[in-house]
Amino acid sequence: MAKKLIIAEKPSVAADIARALGGFTRKGDYYESERYVLSSAVGHLLELVVPDKYDVKRGKWSFKHLPVIPPHFELAPLEKSEQRLNVLLRLIKRKDVTALVNACDAGREGELIFREILEFLESDKPTKRLWLQSMTADSIRSGFGALVDGHQYDGLGAAASCRSKSDWLIGMNATRALTRRLKGRKEKTAWSAGRVQTPTLAIVVDRELEVLAHVPRPYSQLQAKFLAGDLEYLGTWFDPSFTAPEGEEREQRDDRIFESEKANQLLELVSGKAAAASETRKPSRETAPPLYDLTSLQREGNRRFGWSARRTLNAAQRCYEAHKLLTYPRTDSRCLPNDYRAVVDGVLQAFSGDGPFQAEATALVENGLENVERTFDDAKVSDHFAIIPTGKVPDANLSGDDQRLFDLVARRFLANFHPPAVWTRVERVTEVAGQLFRSRARTLDEPGWRAVIGQTEQEDQALPPLAPGQDEANGMPVRTANLELVAEKTKPLARITEARLLSLMESAGADIEDEEIAAAISEKGIGTPATRADIIENLIAKGYLVRAGKSLRPTVKGIRLVDVLRRIKIDRLASAALTGELEYDLRRVERGSMKATQFMDEIVEYTKQIVDVAVSFQYEDLYPDEESLGKCPLCGRPVFERSWFYRCLEIPGSTEETDCRFRIWKDKSGRYMDRQTVRILLDKGETDELEGFAARDGRTYSARLTLEDGDVVIHGIAGSGSERITEAPEYEVNEEPLGPCPMGCGSQVVETPTQFQCQAGIAKTAENAAKARAFEESQPKELKRRKRWKAPPEDQPCGLLLPRTVCKREITREEALQFIGPNKKTELLTDFTSRFGRPFSAMLFVKENGRHGFEFAPRVKKEKGAPPEAAEGASTPNEDAPAEPATPRKRKGTAAAKAPRTPGSRKPAASDKAEGRKAARRKT
Repeated sequence: MAKKLIIAEKPSVAADIARALGGFTRKGDYYESERYVLSSAVGHLLELVVPDKYDVKRGKWSFKHLPVIPPHFELAPLEKSEQRLNVLLRLIKRKDVTALVNACDAGREGELIFREILEFLESDKPTKRLWLQSMTADSIRSGFGALVDGHQYDGLGAAASCRSKSDWLIGMNATRALTRRLKGRKEKTAWSAGRVQTPTLAIVVDRELEVLAHVPRPYSQLQAKFLAGDLEYLGTWFDPSFTAPEGEEREQRDDRIFESEKANQLLELVSGKAAAASETRKPSRETAPPLYDLTSLQREGNRRFGWSARRTLNAAQRCYEAHKLLTYPRTDSRCLPNDYRAVVDGVLQAFSGDGPFQAEATALVENGLENVERTFDDAKVSDHFAIIPTGKVPDANLSGDDQRLFDLVARRFLANFHPPAVWTRVERVTEVAGQLFRSRARTLDEPGWRAVIGQTEQEDQALPPLAPGQDEANGMPVRTANLELVAEKTKPLARITEARLLSLMESAGADIEDEEIAAAISEKGIGTPATRADIIENLIAKGYLVRAGKSLRPTVKGIRLVDVLRRIKIDRLASAALTGELEYDLRRVERGSMKATQFMDEIVEYTKQIVDVAVSFQYEDLYPDEESLGKCPLCGRPVFERSWFYRCLEIPGSTEETDCRFRIWKDKSGRYMDRQTVRILLDKGETDELEGFAARDGRTYSARLTLEDGDVVIHGIAGSGSERITEAPEYEVNEEPLGPCPMGCGSQVVETPTQFQCQAGIAKTAENAAKARAFEESQPKELKRRKRWKAPPEDQPCGLLLPRTVCKREITREEALQFIGPNKKTELLTDFTSRFGRPFSAMLFVKENGRHGFEFAPRVKKEKGAPPEAAEGASTPNEDAPAEPATPRKRKGTAAAKAPRTPGSRKPAASDKAEGRKAARRKT
């Protein structure tokens, strides 16, 4: 009987499909029923490599071998994926398998994974496409009832291939060329650059330079406290005729007084004078925000909980795959199809029966839905629609990030259909001696949709109506209770948060607040909703960005990379807008309005331009000596900017060394020394308070800088420590113990904001820390080197400790329960990220010292004819090529021909050799 082979993207999805369709029997690495054979990839199994004929074996980073532009690419298996490919190869070659079903994720990367497998394994069997929006059993069954011809997605496959090849070409060549020119002698890491990551970095760098260059200007605000009867309110003086000079609109405002003499004159003028108030009150309707797409959900997660984009995505993916609570999360649409109304009604019926959303859902069932035309719109639905609940009511086991994220999506879904919130906007003007004071407020009259998401608090000072019968012409008399000049300083723009960066990536760097306008230009954004989280994490992993509280800050290395790219005129690589145009062209390829060959021809020319410029630029041309920043405090020569520092030169334009030792390095305790700061330091010998310095413990602080005998000295400001540069997020704590400690100490394992730990271990660690402090304080202060207290063996704490974030992946409470359970080991967990930015899968187990170790899927030899065990390593899409590609070694007789041999992997069976003899790397 003829059967179809279903290929899913992950083993967990294959298991869901098997349960939903029913009738399957598991046979090692695949399932089989009367109609189907079912198996899966484990994310990306293959990578692009240069054909052997064109690959350079020695001196790959030499300029003479750049650019690397092979006439075609070949595919080679990723490490540990060979056996999984052999499984798929045998299944595809089965005579009873007459067609294939692409059940990989419904998007660009899922299409690429499936098509690369077919191309590598040389399959020409007809294919069908499964396009799922939800992972519920009903949705899976409905999807299999609506399979379409795989050729309908040829455009999507072409765009995916172009994306992969363009990232390889630009990333590989730009990284090698820039590393050769910029890498210092002591540096161990490459200067990575890429089509998507570098313009994203440039967005953060531009904001940082604005922050650093800002010079605070003192100003005053004249504030008054008035009494209208028994009611008190505040007002701020303003000039109704004020117009800000062009370019100074952000700092120059109608209520700021920059001249101290004028401020004192105003205070004297209004003191003791009569006051009269008048006001206008206008109703205002606030419509509910639309449904979430992935980017808006990530922004909300960052604003509400301080989550990173990746943390939000991981929680959404678990709610989709594991819990079946949400629809497909990697979407860029905020609308639903026109024919989805019945599904929405079903979700509301499910929520109105019982659970935390019963009241809100019941109100919609009884009263009807608002915003129907805006929500149900086929024209605004792409490959996937907005993220909404599936209708499944969560059970009591849902907790942590998953519970909070589901609550966020469910409440936004319900709020979207509720009536608008109704406000009263009040503007009150109080006149004193011809001078005007302004008071504004917004009062919530009808909460509407805001009641659903719990945002009903009063935002401004209360301004009850003035007494009835006030004189409309002259206003109502009020008393002035107090007048005060408040001293302020202008502040720079806020540093970019992850939420703001996601918005700027979506709009290709354009600073757009209006969500409708942002949606209109989102086709020219940087990256895709599915990849933006990885882009940000990649920049952090490569040392270009750091997290400081909720903000993202570029490192000195990141600032220098963008600065050099702009100075050598590789503008496109550091331009968000121009990179957005490339993303738009990929969408044109997907729609068929642009040929893939045309896109790749443009990428090849772009790559050649990058290498030509990077190879040929001269350092002396990067920093022309047009303007001296000041005089050297040691020798009096003019000081100019150079690549790593600022220094004095004998003659402008000269590159000759002088005997003067003066240098101001651009990296000063983690803070970039911009030109404006250096200019002030050379002019005055000191600076005002500067923020952004980083201590060794990761905490940022403010300091003054002084020049002392030609050296830059940092004077830290006491009490200025604020945000901490850190990678470890904190989570909510469930105070109920997880269970007994597996180390046998008799204590319970509990949650803390950052780890799962034995209670006895926590107590003993705190006790030992107190003993260590007491021991150190007891030593004489004159000792140059103090001894440190070391706990004796009997005082060593129980070592059981599992971080709640392991390799940038959250460990859930359920997974921690497996870790401390009888087997002392979790099931196979996916989505870990190595320190090199590569994803992997592993099981966590308890080591002898109580810490966690990684156990990878075993590779067990099977009897002849039996399917081999597959390595469950996963790979996720990467917008930028790695610094160095895999160089395959020749191997004969397997589906992984010419791929690197993985240490410890099994020797290919004879059946593997027969099946894989023709499966050498293919041209793409």
